[in-house]
Amino acid sequence: MRPHNQQPQSIGNLFSGTIFGNNVDVDVNAKSKAKTRSNKKTRQDKQIIPALSENDTPVMAVHPFIDSSAFAATMDNYRLYIAHYNELISKLNEENEKYNASVRRFRNENALNEVQISFSRIFLARNSAKKPKEYNQLVQDFNDERGLVLEKKKFQTVKYATEIVFQQILYAYSVQLQKTTSEYIKLGISEATPVRQMEINAHHITNLQRNGVSSISVTNKTIRAHRERLEEAGVFTDYLFRGHKKGLKMNISSQILSVFDAKTQNITIPENQHFSLKKRKECSDNNEVTRTLKRNIKNRENGQADFLGKGTPSAGFSFVFYKNTPKQGKDLQTTGGGENVKIEKTLSEKLESTILPSQVLAENLTIGQYNNYKRLDKRILHKEALHGTMSREDFKTLIIQEFFKNAAKLYRGRTPYLGSWKKAINSYEEKLFTVNNGTISLYNKQLMVDKLDEMIWRINTANKWFLKTKINPLFPSDYFDFTRTEKQEIGFEYTAKSWKNHLKYLENKPKLAKSAVKKSTIRKTQINNSKKFDAKINAFFKNRIELPELIDYVNENLPANYLQALSDRLLKVSTNYNC
Repeated sequence: MRPHNQQPQSIGNLFSGTIFGNNVDVDVNAKSKAKTRSNKKTRQDKQIIPALSENDTPVMAVHPFIDSSAFAATMDNYRLYIAHYNELISKLNEENEKYNASVRRFRNENALNEVQISFSRIFLARNSAKKPKEYNQLVQDFNDERGLVLEKKKFQTVKYATEIVFQQILYAYSVQLQKTTSEYIKLGISEATPVRQMEINAHHITNLQRNGVSSISVTNKTIRAHRERLEEAGVFTDYLFRGHKKGLKMNISSQILSVFDAKTQNITIPENQHFSLKKRKECSDNNEVTRTLKRNIKNRENGQADFLGKGTPSAGFSFVFYKNTPKQGKDLQTTGGGENVKIEKTLSEKLESTILPSQVLAENLTIGQYNNYKRLDKRILHKEALHGTMSREDFKTLIIQEFFKNAAKLYRGRTPYLGSWKKAINSYEEKLFTVNNGTISLYNKQLMVDKLDEMIWRINTANKWFLKTKINPLFPSDYFDFTRTEKQEIGFEYTAKSWKNHLKYLENKPKLAKSAVKKSTIRKTQINNSKKFDAKINAFFKNRIELPELIDYVNENLPANYLQALSDRLLKVSTNYNC
């Protein structure tokens, strides 16, 4: 029983480092190191240049995603890291070549005795398959004891093909990270923790596809070879083997990995990413992604949230929102030039020009102007959400008006009052896409587009229902009332249940298809077995095979139940042959 003065803890607090008191100092690095000592099979000796991984602290984030910006930053860090690594490898090879030259010079000047020849043969038979790092150390020990007899191996640099494999592994890791972070958001975790380890499964990497075509056409063995090369280079660290049936777990070096933290709206750049910091252009605002567009638009209001482009939450994730930003000016001031110079409008300006005053929209809806309206291409809306310059207030108005234009089909042949349409529009502009938790906040623009897809699907479903039942919808002010959530009230809000069922159907559709294929396979197999069984019985009665041959065939080629039914079938069929 909980004491009277003890307050219930939220789910997020259960994962908080201060749940046991404010004086508790949670050392995440200490926990990580303890875990490494307890159950990880570390392989630091695999790294050819261990100094590159010294002071490699984990990347910390609250809600990490690898969005397009973080993906590009990670790939840039990787290329800079590998370039530096290959330079160091070249220097090591130069030293090895000097050493090998002295070995060759020694062998030319001094004839090897029988002991040296015999032991060198044994050494090569036992160790020639070893990797260069281990092999060279053994050669050094051997030569120190028996003279300059053996040459060292050459270290391999990291080639371009390995970059392609790393890119595929990074994509697979982004999917894994997204699933984990989505659960973190649901649980309300609000403290920075080390990003989860990635799971590397060679079979999964080779099966990655884009548009039905394999992303990388190599074997599992090739993937493992490149993964070992990256481990030798220090790109992959903290090796954890969990058995042959599970993928390896490893970390990407914090000198390379960059993630987008949805909590702070920043791309994490640890202090030890010295390769990228020296050469990367300094940005005054990490919340925006700067790209060069035709019109050199540098400030994009929605640039900080493009991680939703890869993993957009479904309609059920309506709690994800972002604080409203000041409205951007619509008028572009131009200087110089003559009056005849024609300036082409941007996509954002064209969309802004389609926004109508709410009174005009209501009048157009009343006269049925949009009864046969075809929705705006969703690709245009997605493009604006990701790269456009419209403010969220204007974009919200555009989405709401697009919704009501699509909803006009419900009232074909009917004449709702102007005030009824106006009341519904005002209600949606006041409440839709808005969250009030002390300050008024708007949804992210990408999430607005996803919500519009849901609402149009619900409108189309409702329209089919009204046509089927011959029931007339209520006036817009009543039908689009947010409080009409029960079935008997016949309001638009009740269609949200149909949408949830639709999402559940889409989720279970692959399982249903797989079950249908399995049932079909079983059914066809049974039919095929029955045909084989009947054919062999007919062959027996036509004296083509003997009884022992029939029994052996049924026993070896058909399920056990056929052998059990063989005697009854022989007695039954014998009457047809007058036996």
